Amino acid sequence: MALSKRLPLIALVTAAMVSVAASAHAYSSEFTPSSSLTCIDCHGTTAATEATGPHGGYLATTNKCVTCHSVHGAVEGSLQLLPASTIKGTCETCHDGSGGHGVYGVIYARTGTQPVSNHSIDATATVPGGDPVTPYGGKDYTFTGEGGCLTCTDCHSPHAASVVAAFVGDRGRSDDDEDPDNAVTSHRLLKQRPNSVAAIANYGSDWCGACHQGRLSGSGIGGNHPVESSADLPAEGETMFHYGLVARAGQSPVEGTLGHNNYGYVMPSSPRIAEQVGHNAICQQCHEDSRKVGDVTGQQIDASEVFTITQVDGAAAGDNPRFQTFPHESTRSYLLVEEQDDLCTNCHGNPG
Repeated sequence: MALSKRLPLIALVTAAMVSVAASAHAYSSEFTPSSSLTCIDCHGTTAATEATGPHGGYLATTNKCVTCHSVHGAVEGSLQLLPASTIKGTCETCHDGSGGHGVYGVIYARTGTQPVSNHSIDATATVPGGDPVTPYGGKDYTFTGEGGCLTCTDCHSPHAASVVAAFVGDRGRSDDDEDPDNAVTSHRLLKQRPNSVAAIANYGSDWCGACHQGRLSGSGIGGNHPVESSADLPAEGETMFHYGLVARAGQSPVEGTLGHNNYGYVMPSSPRIAEQVGHNAICQQCHEDSRKVGDVTGQQIDASEVFTITQVDGAAAGDNPRFQTFPHESTRSYLLVEEQDDLCTNCHGNPG
């Protein structure tokens, strides 16, 4: 069997056998088949376990490199001795969606239909709203994928180097993450410098605006929906909103993480609760996993609109959200949470 074909198996077996240095979440070369470690210990599916699986945290003596790099068996034309000829192909050695556990292909694997919208990896270099001068104008960038197109490593750091601050997201990765109260803290391997010069410390509007530069309200382009960004800072002394810090209407405490609840998607424009004064919404309050989150009537959401995950990666049609695939693909156009009036009334008063 060729080494490139054995790599997924090697990755699985190695992740199960690897020893973790508790103080640094680092991977040791002393593999112990009799170890009592579980998937959680290496892949960090609880708030108390922040290891990053095969990504990052290596000791100088590690043998983990073979999980992704093949010294003698890499395919012709591959980069950095990777097991596939493209970065996308290498990432999809594990993240392929075939079992519904990838980041692309999940929707098709579960439903048999293609997603409505997605970030077009290895397919385009044009960023909608990327032009910081022309209203609604797209802009071509030079990315690191095939033909200069966008690819996985333009947003993610495979070795977890220089990543954003950890935050509580929505992605349900294992059975232990099905409970909405199990808040998983992770940086999602998101780079601090996605197509930007200045480092971006937190995942939020500034992070999206590194590519979608013309979408930031502070860009000076008319017609943009106002979003919270460093180009249009809130009042002096206040903390800028980001994904890990969004005022939530109708819930106490009203200030907290956007992930693992649906309350942060209801942000009334008038009247505002005290914690929202001087702040705009962030991109992710309109663009995230497709879900039902209510409207601003009474600044509340009802019981049918709460965050609910009973199965992982879209296995249960009744989950809310069903697919935790943002920002890779979505069942809604433009990667929106909801569409048309359902989206607008999450913030703006219901005219009825």
